[in-house]
Amino acid sequence: MRLVLKVAVLAIVLAVAAAYVWLRPPERMALGAGSLDAFPAELDGWRSEDRQFDDVVYKELSADATLLRRYSRADGASVWLVIVYHENERYGAHDPVVCYTAQGWALRDQGTVTLAHEAGEFDVNWMVMAAGGEERMVLYWWYTAGDLATADRSEFMKRMAAAGMRSNTTFGAFVRVSTDIADRQYRPALVLAQEFAEAAQPEISRLFVAGGR
Repeated sequence: MRLVLKVAVLAIVLAVAAAYVWLRPPERMALGAGSLDAFPAELDGWRSEDRQFDDVVYKELSADATLLRRYSRADGASVWLVIVYHENERYGAHDPVVCYTAQGWALRDQGTVTLAHEAGEFDVNWMVMAAGGEERMVLYWWYTAGDLATADRSEFMKRMAAAGMRSNTTFGAFVRVSTDIADRQYRPALVLAQEFAEAAQPEISRLFVAGGR
């Protein structure tokens, strides 16, 4: 009897949840100016060229929008910018360390660094990856509803869940800035990536606005 009662209660809960989703489907989030392409092609002396991921990467990410650009400066410096955007999903919180190591890169060092932000400061992750004689400095963080920019993957996922429960709308963006390291000069590479990331963050915040259903 108890089993029958539990099954009946579960069926009722599922029916109510289904009705709620049907009557109030998740709102769509609109990207400012239409897409991630609205991110400036030129930024504080940096000029960019758009690149494309391999098809298998797009399939794996299953994102609503992606941006991959190489930014270069007159002094020869260059960085890569990646933005992966998802709507009403719990994706986008993948671990980039796993992604790199799966492609044959080895983790040499990691930590966090503080970026300046319009609303104050926030921490982002950095890591040094190596493969085939190359080394790369990688900064990464997550951005989501409520103007949250964070290095904390768990906090990002909690904010996504809370936003979904509160407003039935969620979006998340994974952001990565990377640059090559020459002659094991980690500090200059970190400063360069940090400088670009601080210039990019206000523009990233402007990309995302609430839209209609």
